[in-house]
Amino acid sequence: MRRLPRGARLIAVWGLLAAGAGTAFAADVIKIGGLLPMSGPGSYFGAQDKQGIELALEALNKSGVKFEIQYEDSSCSPLPATQAAKRLIDQYKPDVVIGEECSDATLAVMPVLAQAKIPLLNAGSSSIKVTEPGNPWTFRIMPNEVMQGVDIATNAYKRLNARTAVLLYENTNAGIGNAKVFGDTFTGLGGKILADIGFGRDVNDFTAIATRVAGLGKIDVIPTYTLEGQGLKITQALAQAGVTKGGGGGAIQLGTIWLPFGFEQKAGKAALGYIRIVQFDPTDKRDQVRGFIQAFKAKYNQDPTHLNAHAYDQIMLIADVVHRGAKDAQGIRDGLAATKSFSGVTGSVTFDEHNQNTKMDTIHYMETLDDLSWKALSWN
Repeated sequence: MRRLPRGARLIAVWGLLAAGAGTAFAADVIKIGGLLPMSGPGSYFGAQDKQGIELALEALNKSGVKFEIQYEDSSCSPLPATQAAKRLIDQYKPDVVIGEECSDATLAVMPVLAQAKIPLLNAGSSSIKVTEPGNPWTFRIMPNEVMQGVDIATNAYKRLNARTAVLLYENTNAGIGNAKVFGDTFTGLGGKILADIGFGRDVNDFTAIATRVAGLGKIDVIPTYTLEGQGLKITQALAQAGVTKGGGGGAIQLGTIWLPFGFEQKAGKAALGYIRIVQFDPTDKRDQVRGFIQAFKAKYNQDPTHLNAHAYDQIMLIADVVHRGAKDAQGIRDGLAATKSFSGVTGSVTFDEHNQNTKMDTIHYMETLDDLSWKALSWN
């Protein structure tokens, strides 16, 4: 008889409990703090995260364990994130906190939560500083900027036969870090970086940057690290300058999980040929994934995004730890540290000694097609 992965078994267990099969795993209320960017340039993260969280909690709270959550707006920025974390600690006293999405905000709240001895479970921040050297109270599901950067640069060089690149990135910990890893890996393989261009979050017009890029000669790939608002403007400016495939050029933009599903429709033809990392492959045939999609569509009348999925997995991983016996902050921290074979809808989780997930199957590559749909690339 085929043995289901633990994440799938967990869902089955909760389903049995919900059907009245018993309350063997009943516990006190588990209080979750949600540090999500509900305002500012990263507000789309918070909105989509909340949908995935609510779907998971709705299913879990039909069982014998009660989960509650309180949200605070962390605004994708260090100061408001720190203030939000302190409000959670002082007013709500959570057993575990999930968030933030932006690396600078995550780095700011890590010492605050560590001092309070409350575990932080992160899904989306990429800065290597989150887990290197890390602290015993912070855990990250998503591969870090080094894991991502090495992977995407290697794929660009070996699968796309790229030999020249231009780096575009916001001047934040995550933007600078991701670009540097790509550049170091790409040049180490034999590629050439034609330009290294950083910019602040206050830049709104990318015409000058696109014009500069257009004058650099033949460009194979353009790794781009920025949030959706600037990402749209950069992509459209590059197409208008005739640099990328969407504008009749030959360059392929490469991106990361910072861009939500639906980016292609907003960017229009400019997004043609864009290849980016997402944390969820809706074409995955696993029963666990099909069930998640069906439940999400039934609740929200729309298809789930990778942000919906990684937020859902955060809650299900916490539930897995509670299922293993955790009842408080220390127990959840210890349970997360011991996680070696959790299977979620985004992929699998095994934490190393720095509390970094070592599994690469949470990275999925998507390519934008002529009709602005996309196809999954089986690169991982």
